[in-house]
Amino acid sequence: MSRRKARKPRRPRPGGKVTVRIECAPGVSVEVVLDGYSGDDYRRAQAKVRSGDFRAPEIWRLVEAFDAAVHHDGAAPLDPSAWGDADFLKVLQALGLVSETEWSAADDTALARLLDGEGVSDE
Repeated sequence: MSRRKARKPRRPRPGGKVTVRIECAPGVSVEVVLDGYSGDDYRRAQAKVRSGDFRAPEIWRLVEAFDAAVHHDGAAPLDPSAWGDADFLKVLQALGLVSETEWSAADDTALARLLDGEGVSDE
């Protein structure tokens, strides 16, 4: 029988805080602290991004936490139904979750249209 100590289970931290760095220009970045948003929340959002599910509730929670961190008086509340895939991708790119060079949902749509014969000329 092994006498190794069993690992203690990880305790979830209440609330939490995540800091994201947003590159504004080459060599210029801003750090934004997302209060009440845990590292586990961020990892779940990353997993959804990797799977291509940009409209998942975990992604919207990240968007809301980011909005709360940079919120200014008089701003209208965010409405997820008014957002398109490009809007989600732009925010995720700004937060560093999606590379600008990665394949996106818009690329899938453009390729599908091309394969269906749309946008192809006979000239």
